[in-house]
Amino acid sequence: MRPSAVLPTLALAAASTLAVTIAVTLVATPAHAGPPPTCGSTLTVDTRLRADLTCPADGLRLAPGVTLDLGGHTLRGPGTGVGVAVSNEGTVTVRNGTLADWGHAVQTIFPADEESVSGPLVVRRVTVQDNAVGVSASGEDTTGRWRKPTTVDRSTFLRNDIGLLVAWFGSAEVDRSTFTDNRVGLFNDAGDATVTDSRFLRNERGYVATEASGHIEGSTFADNATAVRQNNVGSVTIVDSRFTGSVTAVDAIGWEAAVSGSTFVSNTTAVAVGEYGGAVIGSTFRQNGTTVRVPDMLSGPALVQDNTFLRNADGLDSTLGDPYLEVGGNVARGNTGWGLHVPGATDLGGNTARNNGNEPQCVGVVCATS
Repeated sequence: MRPSAVLPTLALAAASTLAVTIAVTLVATPAHAGPPPTCGSTLTVDTRLRADLTCPADGLRLAPGVTLDLGGHTLRGPGTGVGVAVSNEGTVTVRNGTLADWGHAVQTIFPADEESVSGPLVVRRVTVQDNAVGVSASGEDTTGRWRKPTTVDRSTFLRNDIGLLVAWFGSAEVDRSTFTDNRVGLFNDAGDATVTDSRFLRNERGYVATEASGHIEGSTFADNATAVRQNNVGSVTIVDSRFTGSVTAVDAIGWEAAVSGSTFVSNTTAVAVGEYGGAVIGSTFRQNGTTVRVPDMLSGPALVQDNTFLRNADGLDSTLGDPYLEVGGNVARGNTGWGLHVPGATDLGGNTARNNGNEPQCVGVVCATS
């Protein structure tokens, strides 16, 4: 081949190689990539960790609108301080990794501007472990200002003193998340917290509500000392959930019980109703020590209706003698002691009982045998 023919061919090959190299470089290095964040940094653009980061003091700050992608890595602290401090303004997201060993793993920065408007916080696919407080979805102390509505999705709270704190009129929605081996899984203190399709395992207390409102649905509570506790004027509804292995599954002595469509198996006490009454409806109780514990005095109606009591110590046993206790449509079968023993209660009718240890099968209400 003549030299004049070779030169254009070599030039074309070199150009092609250069083009491929440039293309590969562009794909491998995103335009927004910068130096990795360092402890104490304020992030003003979306950022992804490229390695674990251990900090001797506070971790990272997120400006309004920023997403922190932990990239599967761990942001670890010294056991104190704040791991991720988030602006109250704009939508801020923390996702895909682990936050460990902080005083507060995620906490809102309250602004100097009195007119500042808060935006939402999203915590998605994050493991929050070994912190004093995992995620704080709380307003300013005493005022409740600048609270950041919080969504927790597919996240895990492990061995925290408090996993999720919702205080001072804060709000949180928790979905498909797990709370394991915490002192308190979720502490709702003068806030509003909804939990759906989640699990609470081996916590000292799973969900606590104090002067707060909340809703629990489609969730599982296993081997917690107290699964759900309502203090003072807390109001929490529990729907279609399952409770096993608790000392007390639902402790509603502080306000009103509101339980429906749920299952209680092998708890020492399944539901403890408080002075203000409430309702336990359409639920199943199997192999519990006490199914529904009624207090010595009621100041409001306590409705126990359309439940099934199977193979418990007693089906339903209350010597209160108060017509505020309303009992109807229940089935009691195969309990060791009483079927339905509720002298002085209001009989709503429709109760059935058979094969229970004590006779008569029912006291205080009329029961059919089938």
